Amino acid sequence: MIPLTAPVGITVNTSVTLVALVTLSAALVFGLALMPRPSRATITWSVGFGVAMLATYVWVAANQFDSAPLRALSSGLIVSFEPLLWLGIRYYAGKRALWPAAVAVAFVAIGPALLTSASTSDAYPTVFRIVFSTAAVFAGLSAWELFRLRISARDVVLPLALISSAFVVVAAFGIVAGVTGIGSAPGDELRMLRDINGVGILLTSQCAAITIVLLARGEALLRGGGRGGHAEGDGTALRARLARAQRLQDPSWSLLDIRLDDPADLQEASGAAAFASIVDAFHAHVLGALPAAADVERVSDVQVRALLPGTEESVRRELRVLLQQVSTIEDSGPRASVRVSASVGWAGAAVAGYDFDALSASAADAAVLAQDRGGDRWERAGASAR
Repeated sequence: MIPLTAPVGITVNTSVTLVALVTLSAALVFGLALMPRPSRATITWSVGFGVAMLATYVWVAANQFDSAPLRALSSGLIVSFEPLLWLGIRYYAGKRALWPAAVAVAFVAIGPALLTSASTSDAYPTVFRIVFSTAAVFAGLSAWELFRLRISARDVVLPLALISSAFVVVAAFGIVAGVTGIGSAPGDELRMLRDINGVGILLTSQCAAITIVLLARGEALLRGGGRGGHAEGDGTALRARLARAQRLQDPSWSLLDIRLDDPADLQEASGAAAFASIVDAFHAHVLGALPAAADVERVSDVQVRALLPGTEESVRRELRVLLQQVSTIEDSGPRASVRVSASVGWAGAAVAGYDFDALSASAADAAVLAQDRGGDRWERAGASAR
């Protein structure tokens, strides 16, 4: 009699799936975002994916050797992805990121260390909940920053924004369950949170990879451009002028961050050809409104930076003229019913110093604030606005 044998099957457990999908997501970000578009944002995101990928390998090792310290370390590394994700979004938005970088790095260093050191003690459940909840705060901040990004294709950020919001909801339920004691035994509840942590990195990595690649590869189009041919300015001329002003200790210099309001709505309402004309008119009006002594740099189709000398009163006067000039952009074409306006962020060297990066970040924050308050206005960094 010929013995019957069971068919040979291939089994794939959760750990293998975790490693495979997170590694795939990391490869997509490295190859499609970091390599062709290196920037502070893509570098930070890539570091985050590197940490997440390392976490999955430690997770597999922890399950293989049934090691509590390794399991705790993997959990800490997994949630460390959230602050790096948030930091990268702030870099992408052009916001000041000195203190956020310090906070993110501190969490990445302290979170896994705390969990590992407490893995064999009775305090581990409490430490785990604290670290998990703190990571949820970063996830909530990521969702907030994503919803505030001014890009034309809003649906690009939805996958990552929604999964980050879900992280906050899960953490909130975990806190309530831990405080009230609702649910299963403490050990089972912690095991459930750990499993959710693993599934969460699967979902977050996939959604993050999609959003990050689209943001990095389609940056010009998403920010309202899409015409190509204009590289982002590196500020060389503006840096040189600021350096000369610093040597002469001349504080009467201001950096303006000038942005076209609602470029996505303008493009949708007017069409590609008419929007291209609006962009040309925007840059022409900005150049025409600023004094000849100003150094002007075209950052993108919808953004200009300008460094100009003068007293506060003279800068205010130039700003009023500039906003009025932009608001007169019109013709008899499809855009005739669309109102064109601009918002300006103003940072003075006397307030923000002569460091170009700090001055640029302050002006960018002020420009975003001006747009958040309705546009067609200016806001001054470090002082009350008009």
